[in-house]
Amino acid sequence: MNRQALAAELAARYARAVDDRDFAAMEAIMWPEFTQQGPGFGADSRAVFIANLEFLRQFDSTFHLLGQVTGTWQDDGYAGETYCVASHFYQREGRQFCLDMYIRYQDVIEVRDGEGRYLQRNLAVVAQDEREVRAPSFAG
Repeated sequence: MNRQALAAELAARYARAVDDRDFAAMEAIMWPEFTQQGPGFGADSRAVFIANLEFLRQFDSTFHLLGQVTGTWQDDGYAGETYCVASHFYQREGRQFCLDMYIRYQDVIEVRDGEGRYLQRNLAVVAQDEREVRAPSFAG
């Protein structure tokens, strides 16, 4: 895989692992010393980050929609940005809600022995929106 495509591939694998609640899959896309900072939380290792993901189980499901992935490589290091809308679905008082978070990830990727993984993935929440949504209906 070429290096420009690597950043987009890692972002897609990250989103899929979160949405599938396959948190252990993060081990394959992050170096052990991975760190993340965000609004009101942080992780100083991959193990802490994976443990932190358990908070997502409060939601019925999540749906990450990726936007642009831009950045530059210098030798074996990448610094870039990934846009994302992370939708979090949950029930309250018998009604279905969605909390959308508009996120800009600041990504650092490092290639070691030919394999690229995240070294850091900080996030900034640009805005969020909460609204009631309808459950899908497939009655014909």
